[in-house]
Amino acid sequence: MKKLILFISLLFCAVSCGDSFESSIPNVGKFGFEVNLLQAQFQSIQSQGNFVLVLKNEHNVKLGFGGLIIGNSYYNGYCAYDAACPVEASRDVIVELTNDGLGKAICPKCGTIYDLNNYGAPNGVGTEYLKDYRVIVQSQDKLYVSN
Repeated sequence: MKKLILFISLLFCAVSCGDSFESSIPNVGKFGFEVNLLQAQFQSIQSQGNFVLVLKNEHNVKLGFGGLIIGNSYYNGYCAYDAACPVEASRDVIVELTNDGLGKAICPKCGTIYDLNNYGAPNGVGTEYLKDYRVIVQSQDKLYVSN
């Protein structure tokens, strides 16, 4: 009987301890975006520490909530984040890449600096990381970003 109670208690804990974090950036409908690393726009992200901002796809459709930041992190390889600042949570407030080789983005409104090499970690007013998206390496020169 004690074993049954212990098993049920452990099962309850395992079920109730799920990830309950909800980003302030709303989910958008399903999207997928293929990145060809041989295209001039994306060649720089083949090197670690480089990131690019992509607001729309080739059909002029907005990607993510506020656009995408796609890059190659020093610590976690290829990654993608939503470009909307979580503090402002508006499609109109897009973080700007610092282009200083340090893998940082800054919100022009609240001033929070996001470390793109460290999972989009905030430094400043913001306490929430940038919303991240799934990146699949399809081949040596192709990535696929989706939600």
